[in-house]
Amino acid sequence: VQVNHPNIWSFIKFLQGEENRFHHIYIQFTAGLGARPKQAETIAIQRRIDTLDKRYYDGAMNAMEYLGGLSFTVAKRKK
Repeated sequence: VQVNHPNIWSFIKFLQGEENRFHHIYIQFTAGLGARPKQAETIAIQRRIDTLDKRYYDGAMNAMEYLGGLSFTVAKRKK
């Protein structure tokens, strides 16, 4: 719940929204609608993230380089 001072009512409202979203997805899947195919841009971004993960965990880059690479990868591009 992304508010400055959440209370029980905002939490309940959030849970109701999530339940509603899940119910809609459930109806769509039971009706035979499959998951949407990933877009080429999404696949490319995921590949970049996977490459950064591998390089970081192999010790080829430090934490700041890793975080900088992630930030650069997922930053919104101006159109």
